[in-house]
Formats: sequence, structure tokens, C-alpha cells
Amino acid sequence: MEEQKISIIHETDDYLVIDKPAGLVVNRSNTAKGITLQDMIEERSPVVGEWDPEEVAPSDFTARSGIAHRLDKDTSGILLVAKNEEFFENVLDQFKERKIEKEYAAVVHGTPEEDTLEIDAPIKRSPKDPMKMAIVAGGKEAHTFVRKLNELEIDGNLFSYLQILPSTGRTHQIRVHLAAALLYIAGDPIYCPKNLLTIGREAFGRMMLHATKIRFFDPHLHEFVQFESPLPTEYLPFTSKI
Repeated sequence: MEEQKISIIHETDDYLVIDKPAGLVVNRSNTAKGITLQDMIEERSPVVGEWDPEEVAPSDFTARSGIAHRLDKDTSGILLVAKNEEFFENVLDQFKERKIEKEYAAVVHGTPEEDTLEIDAPIKRSPKDPMKMAIVAGGKEAHTFVRKLNELEIDGNLFSYLQILPSTGRTHQIRVHLAAALLYIAGDPIYCPKNLLTIGREAFGRMMLHATKIRFFDPHLHEFVQFESPLPTEYLPFTSKI
């Protein structure tokens, strides 16, 4: 676990803003293989993962090593990590109250019928496949706003570059909502049909979902702050033509 592998966008006494690479698992679990971002954070700041053995269990802050939200393994981009329990609880409250704004960039197969799209559909674990989330009646409220920024043909295949603004943060929300709209994220190993998955992997070599921005209230500065993660090089063909 090498400290330099953590790319830090910004750091204060209260938090880290990290630029996570695609392919890195965020949280430890029974199914996670290899080193996780959580391991790397604890290696960098051991106190984050320590807890009093007389306690029945570690606090959420300790158990999660300050990681305030998650990105899927194959998603890259910006991630907020608390360095103390007070800020951790503050951020969780901001998420619950939907004060935190996040923005993503995605490349999908095909193109939407309209340049903007709002998807409001509940999400829960798929009753057909426990590895997937799905749009299911009675699931948790989920809302995603989509704006098309550009489109590009690569080796005879049409792709669209999208700005994604989710106002809720359900597991796999963006991936599920876009798949339901038949806008499969290029390289998505779970929701993309096999024939398209092969095309996307050959074109980009990764899943094309990147967390670009986060905006939240900094209680010490008493103002909202915003941080950005630069787009990976795979996105450059789309941005150079805007």
C-alpha cells in the first residue's frame, strides 16, 4: 500500500477530496479482492481505522474509515473522505438533506431521443438477479437528470457523451437508470448487453462513468465549496469536439 497511489485533489484538517481511479474497490468486504481504497486511507492515516476495543463495535466513521459515500469499482473520479467523526456526521446529514450536489460524465451506446432527459424511477435489489439493482415498484426513490453534450462515431459505432446530475444516491443508480432508457454505459460489465460490452471495451478499455464534481457545505468555512476531478484521457475525443 503506497501512499502516492492516492491522488489527493484537496485536503483540510476535516477532509480529503480524492481522485479515485477506475478498477479500485472503495470499501473492504468479504467479496473484495486485493487492496481497497479503505486500506490505503488507513495506511496513510492509521488513527482513522482505530477504535476502542471496549466498545461493542466501531462507530460508522471508524468502520468506514471516514469514507462518506461510495463509487463503484469501475467508476472513477471524485470521492469525499472525512478525517474526523464530527465532519463525517455533518456530511452524512448533508447527504440525507440532499444538500450535496454531485455531477458525473458518462459515455453511452447510441444517443438519447432528446438532448435532456429526467428519469424518476424507484430502485431496489433485483428480484431476478441479486448481483444487480433494478427499477422495481416499492423501491427507494431515485431521480437522475441527463443532458447530452456530444456524440461521436468510433469504428462505425455511435456513442454519446452525457452530463449526469443525480439528486439521489442509490446503489448503481446512474447505471440502472441509463440502462432502463436503453442508454447503456460503454464498458459496464453488469448492465451492458454482451455484444455492446465487447464494443465498449475495445473502444475505451474501461467503464465510461466518471464522477467529475462535488459541492458541499464546509462548516469551518461557513460556505459551500466545490471540487472537480479532471476527465480521464478516454473522454478527450468527445470534449475536443464540443
